[in-house]
Amino acid sequence: MSERTRVDLLLAVGYDPDPRVRRLTQALATEGYDIRVLAWDRDGSRAAHEMDGPVQIERVHVKSGWSRGLIQSVFLASVAVRYLRRVRRRRPDVLHAVDLPMLTIALLIAPLAGRPKIVYEAFEVYGVMVSRRLPGFAVRLIRFLERRLPRRAVLVLTPGEARQELFASRGIPSVSVPNWIDPPTNPTPRDKGRADFGIPADRFTILYTGSLHASRDLDALLRHAARRPDDLVLVAGQGDDEPRLRREAETLDNVRILGWLPNPEPLLAAVDAVYYSLRPDHPYAQLAAPNNLYQAIAHAVPIVYRPQGELAVVGGRHLIGVPFEDDPSLNAAFDQVRDPERNAEIRASLHALQERYRWSVAAERVLRVYPRKGTTASSASANGP
Repeated sequence: MSERTRVDLLLAVGYDPDPRVRRLTQALATEGYDIRVLAWDRDGSRAAHEMDGPVQIERVHVKSGWSRGLIQSVFLASVAVRYLRRVRRRRPDVLHAVDLPMLTIALLIAPLAGRPKIVYEAFEVYGVMVSRRLPGFAVRLIRFLERRLPRRAVLVLTPGEARQELFASRGIPSVSVPNWIDPPTNPTPRDKGRADFGIPADRFTILYTGSLHASRDLDALLRHAARRPDDLVLVAGQGDDEPRLRREAETLDNVRILGWLPNPEPLLAAVDAVYYSLRPDHPYAQLAAPNNLYQAIAHAVPIVYRPQGELAVVGGRHLIGVPFEDDPSLNAAFDQVRDPERNAEIRASLHALQERYRWSVAAERVLRVYPRKGTTASSASANGP
């Protein structure tokens, strides 16, 4: 039996775990890869070492925060030094970098650690994401790096077709591995989910789950809550906009800020609709590839959404919910979903999509091309229907 391929996956977050990273690492481990995640614990609240099933988690504690601008590069340099020490000791066959800062670190430390193959997973497009947060010269540098550095990876992974098309326009082939989710094998009954979260049996309930950042148009959802006090709005997640959202929610009796939920499945079973939108003027809007979309499919919950990024792609092909553009159309969208017959029609369509939009299908794309010892990977051969 050949020696297992060792993979070190580099993260700029603490691995709580991130659902996509967990699904990917577990899939690789199941296929015989020896997986270790190196994660950046910014507040020292997590265990330095732990196992997530067959996947080893090692965290480095470099105290920092979020959205710190250029000064964050100082802390990234400290993380890079700590990652280098661990990578040199293990000498992995593959360095799997999640997002541009980790790709930069991977390329810098690879020559000092046996020159492992580089896999780049582009969760985000940094040149767009930071365009409003950093000075112009820094944005230009990031955009330059984002066009050049991925070419040095043997495999580039993107979370959907919109992102894949952007990389293709730059001459960078990639494999689209969407954030598809397998439906739950033992779904929580709706009545139990409602009872667990104290939701009245007949109250129309809307859920947003995910990052709480200013790019998310949660103000539109709060305005809806103010207009429709009979609707219950639940917001689950964490991020730098959370304190403001909590202050806003204090003025609305029908809004609950739930914080971070490691497993949103019982809540998804309980609600009538999922909401998702980036602010329409945000430069990242047309690149959105939200987990919320595929959570809605996996749990057959209608989604009310602005047609942005992958939401526009999938929503243009299938009935997944109801799109909106402004406050009046948001009212109309929720009214459609509120109608029992329309809600049932959308749920039936979502059920029919579950066989296609499931993680096991997406994982096959990765496993067909992921490098092993003595092999090469291709960023253009695994995209299926």
